[in-house]
Amino acid sequence: MSEASLLTRETDGVLVVSFGEARIAGERLIQEIGNQLQELVPQAATDGRMLLDFSGVDFVSSLMIGQILRLQKQCRLNEVRLKLCNLSLNVLEVFKLTGLTKLLEIHTDADQAMEAFGPSESASDR
Repeated sequence: MSEASLLTRETDGVLVVSFGEARIAGERLIQEIGNQLQELVPQAATDGRMLLDFSGVDFVSSLMIGQILRLQKQCRLNEVRLKLCNLSLNVLEVFKLTGLTKLLEIHTDADQAMEAFGPSESASDR
């Protein structure tokens, strides 16, 4: 039985991924989330855009940093632009301490992130 709950939806050609957990901690949960995120990359590759929406997440274990870096690498390999949004102050602080704010594109909210993606384009137009 899967412990992690990721919610996905497509909005204007962007695969938006939300987390069903307020606290992302524990090795098993983080491994499951990491695997699920990896499985979503091919789906995001259709339009080449993925947004991780951290709404409702108030804690992220440092173990999750490795999963996000792994996701970023997989996105790069598949020509998927990855953005993050709606990070709480606690989560943003973890990202700052680990240097992720320099490696990832982080936006205040989903609207700002969606605007930063620009208009939808199909993979054949890239």
